[in-house]
Amino acid sequence: MHYGWAVLVSCCALVLGIGLINNVIGRFFVPVTKEFGFKLGDFTLYYAIRGVFLVASTPLLSKWMAKFDIRLLTSGCFIVQILCLALMSTFSEVWQWYIAGAVMGIFSPPIYFQMPPIILSNWFEKKRGFVIGIAIAFSGIGGAIMNPIIASIILSHGWRFAYIANAIIAGVVVLPFLIFVIRAKPSDMGLKPYGYEEQKDQPSQEGSVSAAAATPKNRGVSKEDAVRSASFVFMAILFAALGFFSGYPQHLTSYGISIGVSATLASFLLSLAMVGNATSKVALGYLNDKFGGKAMLSISFVIGLTSLVLLLIGGRFLPPLLVGALLAGCLYSVSSVASPLFAQTVFGTRDFAKIFILLSLGQNIFVSFGPTLVGYMFDATGGYSRPYMFGIIITVAAACLAYLSVKSSKKLIWR
Repeated sequence: MHYGWAVLVSCCALVLGIGLINNVIGRFFVPVTKEFGFKLGDFTLYYAIRGVFLVASTPLLSKWMAKFDIRLLTSGCFIVQILCLALMSTFSEVWQWYIAGAVMGIFSPPIYFQMPPIILSNWFEKKRGFVIGIAIAFSGIGGAIMNPIIASIILSHGWRFAYIANAIIAGVVVLPFLIFVIRAKPSDMGLKPYGYEEQKDQPSQEGSVSAAAATPKNRGVSKEDAVRSASFVFMAILFAALGFFSGYPQHLTSYGISIGVSATLASFLLSLAMVGNATSKVALGYLNDKFGGKAMLSISFVIGLTSLVLLLIGGRFLPPLLVGALLAGCLYSVSSVASPLFAQTVFGTRDFAKIFILLSLGQNIFVSFGPTLVGYMFDATGGYSRPYMFGIIITVAAACLAYLSVKSSKKLIWR
């Protein structure tokens, strides 16, 4: 069996661990703010601070990615994440969460930028979109598994013990794979990417991710040509808009409580979103391989827009509320799966890693600020109607940006 599948399992484990950490933060919003009297926007600001420091540390950490063994680098960075998470169990002032968020952000780039899109793009020439979708889907699986567990722990033992349990479980799931299994690229083991022999003699077609990977030498636009293009500018703004979407699902529990549903049903809404998160990521990866990145992104917009509309009009009417929560999982997928695959569609695979890191800078800020911005909009308006209407506007704007990026990319030359 090709070693790329072991790398895929390692990426799945890492993303599962990230999901165990990131996709349950909404569980802590209510108990922590209730105990200390924090405003929701002020408390969730720590997540935004993490994003700012993630972007600020990227130039340095991206150099480390090329110099250090990936096992050492990613293991060390993930240990920092779980230690900060465990320390949150001792906090009582909001500024302590801000400091922890900053430290987590500084040591995040190798985990969030390098794996899985770049690592799996190195290891797979065939089924690339599908395996990336599978790996990133595990963040939703992690959230779906961990949300009810954390809710139960908070209920029985309190939120402080829940932070410690969360950190321990994430470490046990992830660290063995990062230490012993993961490798950066096939050449580190004297191997070729999966699908290389099967596809190396097939003709390629410009503009197709799968076709661009079908030649021994990956084709596409150089980083220098890409960053000078109008297409790159439109896509950078698009990435930022897609990053903002991830702020909505984390507020589903708070949204349910705000409209008067039971605490159990409010918690179930976030679990539904995690199920939608996992399934939509695999589905988008398959759609990318089958129909191309443009069709895949268009479908993700339709799903995301439908989710926001259903949540906006659902209120306490159960069917649209439940369907809207399930589809809200796709709001995660558009930033984590759809955006890198769409970038490959437009710019090819030649300098994908370099281009993707640059595009992800703005996206990661908005991924981190998403929960905070939604929280501040709730504080300002006293409800979630305005945030959901704003999300609908952002979805329409993102679709226009995607169209402009594709249209202007026709002037770019693949080599």
